[in-house]
Amino acid sequence: MSEPELSELIRKFQAIQQQDVSNQISERNVVEIINVLRTKGLVELIYTVDGKEYLTWDQLRREVIDEVYVNGGRINVVDIHGLLNVHAVHVERILPEVLEDRSLRIENGEVISDTFLNSAVQGAADLLNEQGFISITDFAKTHRFTSLFAEGILTDAVASGRLVAVIEGNMLYTKQFVWSQKVILRAGLLAATQPVNLESFFERHKLFSPLMASIIEAVSHELPGKVEGGRTYVPSCFELARTEQVENVYLSNGFIDYAVLHRQGITHAREFLVARYNPVAKDTPAAEGSKKRGRRAPTAADTTVKPQPVARSESHPNAGHALSSCFVSDRLLANIVVFEELANGDGLLVNLAEHLPSSVDFEKDLDILMRRLHEQHPIVASCTLIGGSMLIHESAWGIIRERLRVVFEDHIKERAKRKGKNKGADGAEFGKEQEEALLRVVAEVTALSLEEYQDTLEELTAHFGEPARQMYSELASSAEQHVPVEWKRTRAQLQASIGVAWIDLVVAEKGLVWASTRFDEPVFTSLNRHLLSTRALPLVRDILLNESLDNPSVYERVSDVILEQVEGHQQPTAATLQRMLKAIPDSQRQGLSPIVEASTGKSVESFRNLLQELCGAGQIAVSCFHQPNKKVEREALAAMKQRVTERVAADSFTTDATRSGTLFALVCTLILHTQFHVHVDLPGRAVGSVVALLATVATELAGSLKDCNQIIAGAIGGKELSDADLEKLEHLRETALNV
Repeated sequence: MSEPELSELIRKFQAIQQQDVSNQISERNVVEIINVLRTKGLVELIYTVDGKEYLTWDQLRREVIDEVYVNGGRINVVDIHGLLNVHAVHVERILPEVLEDRSLRIENGEVISDTFLNSAVQGAADLLNEQGFISITDFAKTHRFTSLFAEGILTDAVASGRLVAVIEGNMLYTKQFVWSQKVILRAGLLAATQPVNLESFFERHKLFSPLMASIIEAVSHELPGKVEGGRTYVPSCFELARTEQVENVYLSNGFIDYAVLHRQGITHAREFLVARYNPVAKDTPAAEGSKKRGRRAPTAADTTVKPQPVARSESHPNAGHALSSCFVSDRLLANIVVFEELANGDGLLVNLAEHLPSSVDFEKDLDILMRRLHEQHPIVASCTLIGGSMLIHESAWGIIRERLRVVFEDHIKERAKRKGKNKGADGAEFGKEQEEALLRVVAEVTALSLEEYQDTLEELTAHFGEPARQMYSELASSAEQHVPVEWKRTRAQLQASIGVAWIDLVVAEKGLVWASTRFDEPVFTSLNRHLLSTRALPLVRDILLNESLDNPSVYERVSDVILEQVEGHQQPTAATLQRMLKAIPDSQRQGLSPIVEASTGKSVESFRNLLQELCGAGQIAVSCFHQPNKKVEREALAAMKQRVTERVAADSFTTDATRSGTLFALVCTLILHTQFHVHVDLPGRAVGSVVALLATVATELAGSLKDCNQIIAGAIGGKELSDADLEKLEHLRETALNV
């Protein structure tokens, strides 16, 4: 129809509408007619919300479709009924018929047309052409789609050819974009002469990092190098130069530290060196059999099977041993000349630490080294390992013993002359003087300087200490055959007890010194006095008893005083010591009186210094009052902690306030051991201060310690302990045992 004809038709239609009609019916009649038609089922209509209009279902369907397109091809279902002025139930009912249109779909509560989706896909295509990639997540956010729906749209578009791209993970790329990324990466790595951090390379050249793994894999076979760990490219020229540097260091030194390889960028240094220099380990038949049978629990025989040590050969002349921190060549071990001197009798001692790299950890590597040294140097089988790194030949003790015998015999004779015939028994005590003599003899035999090799000589002295003690005891015994056997046994037991008590006193005094830096003066004073009363007084009692052994009648009187104290289940007191002192002759009493006075004084340090002074001057028949070495102190501290632990474990809190207070002090002592590695004997007055200190370091026990301290303080003040109180105390005791 032409434009003039259409205009004429519109004009006539408007004229007809403006004409008055004689048979026009009223709006009320129209409503009645409609109601009759609906009642007879001749027509099915729906009302608008305001009731002013009727719609057929077909009209509603068409209007819903029109509304979708009016809104750009996408509309939320909940918005349709408001726009069309109909009830939502009518929209929900007509929606299935609307969706019969193939060009419409419902997604996430929205009706969407294919036109809208095609427009979205076209936008994605334009973006792909512009930047070479798009993110499915960004596409979904832009169009307010779910990620799954967005992925489906783009996947269909790629499959149908509307999008020319590659989908990988959450991204779409054009082939041209991927190709350009490969070209840039390949060009950059081909020009590299040093290792390249690929992450930094991608960032520096603004490459697309999500494609990093796939692009690297695609170009790796075209590069003259290798990619290590997926993050670093190492050019072949650099790898070759690095390998040459490593080999130069290894062959020239006979060893190489793993740290050197780490600085060269070789992260798995141990595996690198083993693969380069050592033969490939072959499975033994036993190992193959175990693989076939599957896993089983190891037996005693299994634990003795160890891999054979590496040995160099014609095919692997530079084979070495992969230790914990370095790689040592087998040739270096074979060329340790000092073993030849040892085999020829020109030496007695080999300090491996002086002949092996400083990076060797003997604690971890000793097993590997010793098995290979046994194979290379048979003389090692005749040596004893001392201190983890020293080998001493078995003939050394024979030489040391002969020289030591002369020294000990002279010493015993001098002691006998100085002390007199009746006091010769003191010569059987192996003390500091004998240890120093042993140290000098060992230094002379091994030709080691005391100043330069002090630690080494002390370890050797400790090794020969037991046979030296036995020899000294035998020599002293043979010189004292006139002394009754029972008295000798009593003296030996008593002096052994004094020696243990002395070491415990020294260790406890160190705890006292530690306490002086942690507590105020009143607490420190109470700790000092408590240590004197609990350890110094019993020690003085034993000293007085030991001094009385030379005179049977004096020994009997002193023993009677001690017996009264023991039968009364009492600890030694100052009065007890004074009674013992009165039983000793005046000639000895004057020299022993200062010891008793010092033990009832205020300073443990003064008491200890006095004992050492009297011992060094030979004024008492005890030779063990000297400063113990670190090893003895550590062992004594461990033994003291064990005794405290056993006492805490064997006892339990009861309603007896005194007993519970004593046990609580022991629990605090045990916690001090655990937290600070010191032993402090605690009197009741010091417990509160110790609890305050422990609460600051043992935070998990802070609340329990404070509660229990209040409970014990209340019990000592007269308050009865309840079952709940005992339960709290027992919980603290068990916790302290398990810390």
